Amino acid sequence: MGKRNRILIINLPQLQNLIKRDPLSYREDFLQQYRHLESQLAIFKLKPDEEAEEFGSLITFISQVAQCYPKETSNFPHQLINLLSEQHQILNSNLRKSIAKDLILLRNKDIIPSST
Repeated sequence: MGKRNRILIINLPQLQNLIKRDPLSYREDFLQQYRHLESQLAIFKLKPDEEAEEFGSLITFISQVAQCYPKETSNFPHQLINLLSEQHQILNSNLRKSIAKDLILLRNKDIIPSST
C-alpha cells in the first residue's frame, strides 16, 4: 500500500471531501473503507458493549458519502437499523447516538425511504 493510501485511511474527513468532489477517482479508496467497516461490524457484534470510536467514525464517513455510491451502499442503512434494533440496550451511548444521527442524515438525503 502506498503512502497516499495510508494517509487516506487515517484521514477520513479528507477522503470524504475528495470523494464528494470526484467519486469515480476515489471509488477504490471508498471500497477499501467500506470493507474495513464490514470487518469492524463483524468484530463489533462480538463485543457490542465496548467503546468503538473508530467504528463510529467509519459509520459516519460512509453515511456522508453514501449518495456517491448508491449501489455499493444499498444495504448499509439496513445494517445500521438492524444493529440499533438488535443491540440498542448494550450499545455505548455515544455510538448509539452517532448511529441515530447517521440514520437521520441518510433519511434526509433520501437514501432511506420514509416508510422504513
